[in-house]
Amino acid sequence: MRIATFPRAHHSAARPSLFTGPKCAVAVPVHDALHLDTLLQASLTPSVRTIGYRTGPQVECPPVSLAGVVLHMDDGRFLLRIGERPQRDPGEDARLAHVLACHGLRLLERRAADVQREPVFSNARAVWAHAGRQVSLMDRLRIGMALDEYGPQPIAELERRICPGRDVLAAVCALACENLLRLDIETAALGARTLVFGS
Repeated sequence: MRIATFPRAHHSAARPSLFTGPKCAVAVPVHDALHLDTLLQASLTPSVRTIGYRTGPQVECPPVSLAGVVLHMDDGRFLLRIGERPQRDPGEDARLAHVLACHGLRLLERRAADVQREPVFSNARAVWAHAGRQVSLMDRLRIGMALDEYGPQPIAELERRICPGRDVLAAVCALACENLLRLDIETAALGARTLVFGS
């Protein structure tokens, strides 16, 4: 699993970095930090099944590119647009929706303020800071059995059950990045009270 890294400013013309993870159908090009944060959050969102990428086409009327990140969610496939929403009148919205529907898509527009909403913004970054961390087979089994037996529970309770003194927070974050369990990153800052759910 590889998270995008960004080149220094004087290399800004370099090719985009790539984001990959268990939900990614392909390696997804990432052009800036806001796009990366959006993908980190999408990868941890239960309603997002897969993250894909389209290369086109460019439609002339209305003028819109159908290239970009596609989120396959519980309620459909969405072409993701990040940034300030362009001004469109109702007729333009209807034409755009029709063109997207012809390609089996709907539009999901997220402003910078949506992506940077707390606590999700900081929590997703904190979880992904543990991506690739080695979690032993025994710890994976202990965590899985505790969740199967007792259901969703706070990290502190999970730690008490499986083995006090272990860094359970780091372990569950790493497993969340592997899409093997879910964390409640919406309610409060990541910590001992964060709820852990089985996959």
